[in-house]
Amino acid sequence: MPENEKTVCVILSGGASSRMKMHKALLKISEEKNFLQHIIDVYQKAGIDKIFVVKNSNIDIIEMGIDPLRVSIIDNYYPDRGRIYSLQLGLNKTPNANYCFIQNIDNPLISVDLLSSLYSVRTKADYISPEYNNIGGHPIIISSSVIKNITSSSTDQQHTLRDILQPHSRHILVTNDEGCIMNINLPSDYNKVILTMNKNHVVP
Repeated sequence: MPENEKTVCVILSGGASSRMKMHKALLKISEEKNFLQHIIDVYQKAGIDKIFVVKNSNIDIIEMGIDPLRVSIIDNYYPDRGRIYSLQLGLNKTPNANYCFIQNIDNPLISVDLLSSLYSVRTKADYISPEYNNIGGHPIIISSSVIKNITSSSTDQQHTLRDILQPHSRHILVTNDEGCIMNINLPSDYNKVILTMNKNHVVP
């Protein structure tokens, strides 16, 4: 990353994960790693070392298996306030960032190549989003103007990230990386996606 540029990542894991029956951050993506560990590793391999994890306050940091020296951990005590509130908690810790990746905990199938590709076109618009087979995906990378807009926005649950992004310019990065559209919301999603990577893993 350029020395005169600050690029960070905010990982959103502030929800209750009620449909999965356990916090998604703790779901295994392999025998060795859970979702959160895997996501952090991929970002650090891509050269993003300023990582902020906004977690539900009920998630035990020891269970997460994360070294607090590697990332900044931020507790969300009000998960019912929604995604924008979680995002603001993270962005408020790094208001002077030039760019920020917004990473959802339920989109774990990211790759260094995808992050590098998104980063390479970061100056083309206010925010960059990937697209696979005409389907929009994650993560997105936002510029400082979007960061400022998010941190000053209302946390009303009716106010979505899409609403905030609407007035900003967007560049679509077409990719052949199908992982960008794979969301894990239900046990069936977990079965479909994760078991293809690890045939021997059993859903919790």
